[in-house]
Amino acid sequence: MAQENNESLEEAVQELQYMQQVYQNQYATLSRDINSVMGYINELNAAKTSLEKFDKIKNSSMLSPIGSSIFIKSKASSENSVLVSVGASYLVEKDISGASEYLSSRIELQTKNMQELMKARGRTENALFELSSRLDRLLKQA
Repeated sequence: MAQENNESLEEAVQELQYMQQVYQNQYATLSRDINSVMGYINELNAAKTSLEKFDKIKNSSMLSPIGSSIFIKSKASSENSVLVSVGASYLVEKDISGASEYLSSRIELQTKNMQELMKARGRTENALFELSSRLDRLLKQA
């Protein structure tokens, strides 16, 4: 009888440890996703700031990225339009104001996404805390 209790206790501990590992992995994934979204929001904000200063940089020399940390010297056009990537390799020409509004909407959407990810991470953290408490109680019974 005592051996059966020990075996069931051991199985319960193993199950809780497995669940704890699953939640820890989920927490780590959510944290990486949050960091990724934060980086994207920072990138969007930087682009928006550049658009707001567009009048100051017209006809100025600058470095333009062409990929893989390679830049070319270029000159900002005096035109008041820019090309905006809208996904799936599509570019749309927008005036400065329209591009800024588009960036603002993207920032708002990504901020909402980040908030949802943070809520999910908080729920995961609470579940981890509860599992740890249950595991501690079980181990004290052993």
